[in-house]
Amino acid sequence: MNENKPSSAAKHSPPHPTTREQTKQIRRKRDDRRTRRTVSALQNSLIKLLLKKPLREITITELTELADISRTTFYLHYTDINDLFNSLEEDIYRRFEKIIHETLVDSSMILHMNIDSSGKVQLPTLYEVFKFIDDNTDLCIVLLTNPDSTFLSRIWTEGRTTLMNKTASIHDDKTNRTIEYYYYAVSNGVRGLIEHWLETGMKESVDEVYRMATDFILHNLTFLQRDNTYNY
Repeated sequence: MNENKPSSAAKHSPPHPTTREQTKQIRRKRDDRRTRRTVSALQNSLIKLLLKKPLREITITELTELADISRTTFYLHYTDINDLFNSLEEDIYRRFEKIIHETLVDSSMILHMNIDSSGKVQLPTLYEVFKFIDDNTDLCIVLLTNPDSTFLSRIWTEGRTTLMNKTASIHDDKTNRTIEYYYYAVSNGVRGLIEHWLETGMKESVDEVYRMATDFILHNLTFLQRDNTYNY
């Protein structure tokens, strides 16, 4: 028997990474962590400055000093202040876009609803919105009140487009027109509720303000009850 012949298991076992490959992997992970820390520091510093002044008045110098990051490092990630702000806004928009699709798409009804053990109707994705606002208050104030932000207009447009695409093949034009009015009524109502919650110092808890918003949305479903073909 040839003792030097490799066994079947040895032939099929995955090759072990070399020391050089391991070093590259470690360096890549370290660089990724460093990048995340840098981006987070720049975004958080921008939010702090936006609470005090408009975007156009913020300079790269004061931003990098606040973030304790060099200008050279800043330019490795962004071209200017607007690029940083747009990147920040895009990150949050993607999170809310996911919530919109979970609310309006992943359900056979107009709204995704659950019934809890006490029989109350719940809108779980709406709760996610209020929880996110509570966890990221300064960021949400910036996005909701900053005149340079396109966040709200993009959210409303995405919500309307998603809802109307969902109902287009289910209802006739007249019915869909009513659904569209319902969408604008409740979305602007919830927006006003959120803005007032922020402006008054968020005195109500997440659960309290979520319940008010849920009751408002469900109450206004009666707007659609003139036509029994609606599927809530």
